[in-house]
Amino acid sequence: MEQHRFTKLLSPTDISLKMTIPMANLGDFEFPTGQHAINIEVTDTLEQPWTFKLSIRRNNNPNPRPVFTGEWIRFVKEKGLKAGDRAVFSWQEVEGNGVQYRIRAERKIFKYWVNVQ
Repeated sequence: MEQHRFTKLLSPTDISLKMTIPMANLGDFEFPTGQHAINIEVTDTLEQPWTFKLSIRRNNNPNPRPVFTGEWIRFVKEKGLKAGDRAVFSWQEVEGNGVQYRIRAERKIFKYWVNVQ
C-alpha cells in the first residue's frame, strides 16, 4: 500500500537549483553511518525512473537541511515545472525488493491540482 510522505509547494530555488526536503521527513530515509548523501531511485506517474541524490550537511550539523539534487533539475525541466507547482512524494514497501519511491508533479488549474505528465 502506497504511503504519502510529503507534498512540497515548489519555490524558485526548488526549480532552479535543488529541492529542499521538509526536515520532518528526513527520518524516512536511511543514511549509512558516516555518509551524508544517498541516491534515491524514484518513479514518476509515467513509470519513468529518476535518480535523485539526497544529501545533508556534513559533520553532524544541527540543521542538516536535506536536499534533492542529481536528476532533480532534469525532472523539473522535462515536466516544465514552475514555482507554485507542487511535488507529491510517496513510497511503498515492495515484498522482496525493499522500498519503491514515487513522485507526482502537480499544477493548480483554477481550484484543482492536476498531474503534470
